Amino acid sequence: MRARVLAMAAGAALIVFALTAPAARAGGSGGVLVVGDSLEVLTIPHLKRYLPGVPLTTNVGGGYNSYQIYDLFQESYDPSQSVIVFDAGTNDNPAYPQILAGNLAKVAAQIGDRCMVVPTVHGFTVNGIGNDGKNSVVHSFAASRLGTQVPDWAGAVAAHPELMQSDGLHPIAEGAAYRARLIAQGIKGCLGFSHAPTEEAPLESGPGLAPVSKFAKRQTTIARTIATAMGEAIALELAGRQPLLATALAMVSPDA
Repeated sequence: MRARVLAMAAGAALIVFALTAPAARAGGSGGVLVVGDSLEVLTIPHLKRYLPGVPLTTNVGGGYNSYQIYDLFQESYDPSQSVIVFDAGTNDNPAYPQILAGNLAKVAAQIGDRCMVVPTVHGFTVNGIGNDGKNSVVHSFAASRLGTQVPDWAGAVAAHPELMQSDGLHPIAEGAAYRARLIAQGIKGCLGFSHAPTEEAPLESGPGLAPVSKFAKRQTTIARTIATAMGEAIALELAGRQPLLATALAMVSPDA
């Protein structure tokens, strides 16, 4: 219930922001670049099915770490792309989350106001160190960059271990399709944030995943797509700085 209230509060705050801020249009012309490791190798065939009509450029490599995935980004980035999916961190040493942080920062420095999709990380535990540090990096990065979408792959694996292969790292076909739907939602969120909504079919639902439908207005688009990517800290920070946003938060009832 508390998480639901916080998500609604963030959404309410963002509605006020959208209504009072001037319209902004991110760079690019609607194209999407996807770079990643072997997880994206499995995800991309499904991703194309969930994003009909969206120009996709993909560059992936099995076993790649964040440095190598950044190299893939440099090879394939074009200013016509509006959305960058940086699917990295799985093969980084979890003792050094700064590796992921540094490469995310380098991408952000090059793409201007383009929107990013950065999934949470599910990787192996090494010497007793799990993925909390890497996922903290992901969430901190998203909190610092308005519009960033964070498909919760780590949460999906924890909730649905049956979607994984015996190695515990790679998804089975159904899991790859589910992962693609999460990332497709993030891409649609970015495109909705950056551009006026267009006619599009809803995504299929998966385990615990609600369908995504067309958003009728820009304000509703921003509120619904960004609220899931912004947690309690951002909602409260916005409220603290803007009295109008604090009012919006106060309008959210715990019983809603």
